[in-house]
Amino acid sequence: MAPNNSNKSSATENPNELLPIPKWINEDYFRPIIEKDVKDFAAIKNLTPIAATQPGENYTSIMVRVLVDIELKDGTEQQISYILKTMLAMDKGGGVVAAMNLFPKEKQMYQVHIPNFTRLYKEAGVDIELAPKCVHIDETPEGITLVMEDLKRQNFENVDRLKGFDMEHMTRVLRKVAEFHAASAVTYEQNGPYDEIYRTSMYNEKSRPLFEAMGKMREQTYINAMREWQLPNVEQYIAELPSPSEFFDIGLALNVVDENEFNVLNHGDLWCNNIMFSGDRTIFVDLQVGRWGSPAQDLWYLITTSPSLDIKVKEFDHFIHIYHTRLAECLKLLKYSKPIPTLRELHTLMLKHGDWGPTTAAGVLVAVIMPSDKDANIDMMMTPGPEGDAFRYKTFVNPYYVKAMLQLKPFFKNKGL
Repeated sequence: MAPNNSNKSSATENPNELLPIPKWINEDYFRPIIEKDVKDFAAIKNLTPIAATQPGENYTSIMVRVLVDIELKDGTEQQISYILKTMLAMDKGGGVVAAMNLFPKEKQMYQVHIPNFTRLYKEAGVDIELAPKCVHIDETPEGITLVMEDLKRQNFENVDRLKGFDMEHMTRVLRKVAEFHAASAVTYEQNGPYDEIYRTSMYNEKSRPLFEAMGKMREQTYINAMREWQLPNVEQYIAELPSPSEFFDIGLALNVVDENEFNVLNHGDLWCNNIMFSGDRTIFVDLQVGRWGSPAQDLWYLITTSPSLDIKVKEFDHFIHIYHTRLAECLKLLKYSKPIPTLRELHTLMLKHGDWGPTTAAGVLVAVIMPSDKDANIDMMMTPGPEGDAFRYKTFVNPYYVKAMLQLKPFFKNKGL
């Protein structure tokens, strides 16, 4: 998930004093990185690592903003900064994250796929920006670390995740998703299948015991919370809830790819904190969950998590039209040789793969619109017993989540999902 880039705080304020910053993030580690990245670099005068995100903004990695005062060869000084992203400790959820192949995917996205996608557009005569510059990737037996440009230096910001995107921002994002998807489809056509790691999601048989255990931990607490939502016909909705095993099977079925359909490389974690804006520029971050399959995955995920409540359901069909218009433009530009899906076909895909909507709402949306909380982390989410139950209940009755679900539950039901 993205670094918090709210314009309410300065670059030097630490948004999470509780984050334990690894001791190896120091001058010795960064000196060779800066030597490569900064022309006429001479020396590091001071280096200060601080948290890059607030509590509850990031569940799958350690995100650190590294502020560096440097001296150049001409004697002048300047401050630069980077975002460092590294793996969680194994006893703090790192084992779960490692099993999902998140960091190997992101490493490959920055090294191979993003450069290839932007090259395709450049060769077609258009400059398209998709992701930040990655200046260093480090892989050791202990894990993978990525060092990226700090977009805050270029005045990039996130939209407030608790408010969501207005129509202007949502339009920009849908067009950017279409650009990403079109390039990925053309790349597949030119180069053949993507790496096998892009064929599975977090739902796989290896993760079944973990997900079913988590499901059992949260099942009764979720039902108790639903009864507090003031949702009409709530008992009917509760009766239709899948069991933890059934819920996992739904997630597993979403992995199945029909190669006769139009497919793309999905971003996979497309919500407002992973999309940043500066002027007319729009950029994706957090490329850890990419997956080959129907574009319905990204579209359901984005629409379920990120538009403001006044447009989330009301503008659903309009969102698909905006995406389709830009997708068709980009596929033509990049000389895609297969038939371009029609708008009607895209709506059909959204229904066929509609389980991405309720699955996203029951899972990731809980974390996406939970206000900043010192206890919000993957470890607490998975803690059994009264302490974990109390935290989970707190997330399920969070007013932002309740308001979203009062819209989404009837919407999904009316679509037959």
